[in-house]
Amino acid sequence: MMGNIFGNQTLEKILLSVERYGQIYASDTAKTFDMPLYCVQRQLRKMEESGVLVSRFYGKVRLYEFNPRYPLANELKNLLRKAFDFLPKKDIEKYYMKRRRPRLYGK
Repeated sequence: MMGNIFGNQTLEKILLSVERYGQIYASDTAKTFDMPLYCVQRQLRKMEESGVLVSRFYGKVRLYEFNPRYPLANELKNLLRKAFDFLPKKDIEKYYMKRRRPRLYGK
């Protein structure tokens, strides 16, 4: 839907995932969308170089999230929230409703 605005469908899916989950990592995102890992990594790197996303290591995993210092972060998040509302229900259930981490009991 917004792939034409962002330049490609991979970037659209990545940004919607970051908005939906707050943090993502490349290999899980590639598996979720059945895409080659290098395509996801390339888009994440471009977004980090442009200042839209920031990354940090959590153990051996590099997590990506929106850069809170990015001047258009709030506008971009609002646009992504609106776009998410227009996704087909089957896409939301397939890609964006999965549990990302096991539930921690007793916490």
